[in-house]
Amino acid sequence: MAKFIFVLIIFLLFVWRIKKGFRNGIMREIVTILSGIISLASVALIFFAISGYREKALSVFALSVIGLTVLGLVFKVCNLIFKPILALGDVAVIGGVNKLLGAVMGAAEAVALSCLCYYLFDYILGYIGVGVL
Repeated sequence: MAKFIFVLIIFLLFVWRIKKGFRNGIMREIVTILSGIISLASVALIFFAISGYREKALSVFALSVIGLTVLGLVFKVCNLIFKPILALGDVAVIGGVNKLLGAVMGAAEAVALSCLCYYLFDYILGYIGVGVL
């Protein structure tokens, strides 16, 4: 039963990511992935800054603030680069290829998320004592 649920989750994940990738296109998918990575890095740097401040480790605090500043500048530069590229996705010839490659990118994201789900599902079932998939 656990295998069936896992396969169903993976199938729905593939359908969802391929459909969303086709709708967004590869250019917007790349922007979304980069935004997510920058957001996660920002949250980590904020936690480092807070812990450095609370523990009176000013070097950690200063490096975290500098890292956040650099990350903000990188985000602004990426935003300036990707705005014209996203506008190219509206051109008819490029738009079709963009959508097709977006579906491929969505499938690649689904593979990565499937691996994450497998290891998470396997860990949870192993922790409960049910056994591995």
